[in-house]
Amino acid sequence: MNLRNKFMPALLMLGVVAFSSCEKQENDSIQPELEQGVISHIMADSAEVTSYNFAGKQLSQVNHYDVETGNLESFEKYERDAKGRVLKSSTYAGSSKTLLSEQGFTYNTSGQLTKSSMAYYSGSKLEYTAYATYEYNTDNKLEKKSIFEGKDGEGEGKLKSYTRFEVLPNGNYIQEKQYVIDDKSEAKLFSTTTNSYDSSVNPFHTLAEPGAASSPNNLVASSTVVHNSKKTYKYSYTYTYDERGYPLTQTVESPNGKSETFKYLYSN
Repeated sequence: MNLRNKFMPALLMLGVVAFSSCEKQENDSIQPELEQGVISHIMADSAEVTSYNFAGKQLSQVNHYDVETGNLESFEKYERDAKGRVLKSSTYAGSSKTLLSEQGFTYNTSGQLTKSSMAYYSGSKLEYTAYATYEYNTDNKLEKKSIFEGKDGEGEGKLKSYTRFEVLPNGNYIQEKQYVIDDKSEAKLFSTTTNSYDSSVNPFHTLAEPGAASSPNNLVASSTVVHNSKKTYKYSYTYTYDERGYPLTQTVESPNGKSETFKYLYSN
């Protein structure tokens, strides 16, 4: 789950891969099971960034705040079926509660997500529609996600991009290669991202939206190569942990060398 989930109908989303030197450490990492309490707030200094609402043990709403003013910027609400699977997520503007976007999720008889539909709005006007399909490997881990522009089932869908994933046996997604479809309907490699992880619990793993390449451990380094520009963007992440191995703080260093620290609060 992103720390600050901005409304943006982006087709080109950068992905992630791990350094081979980290593979042994990652294969030895733990599989998290939430024990006492779940993530409830994210803070930047003393300002609230994100808060999480639950209905029982299930995530029902995520709220995003302006750090400087403290005002609610946007929030996402989730609707679930009797099995607890997310059927729909809706994003609203914070003050006006205007609908910004909607996603619908479809599952097969094995419980795997097979398709998601996306609709983006400006005011009350529908601005953009897209949908995604999902493919899995023999271990039921996400292997490929394809993005189509248009509406599903109406002959309007046009493949715009797809991402291939590589995942370790422990569930950490170590590689994402994103391809875009050019004017000649040919797939061109757009970006490759390399990630490595620690061996501690990622508190957002079980809260991720369906179709997200969510890893059970915490990201510690990310390096994205954008192939057309030949530019590389590197991020690093450091943590402090509680006695359970859950992160208490995360410090993010961006490619320009600037860093920001987030504090995680948990429910009891």
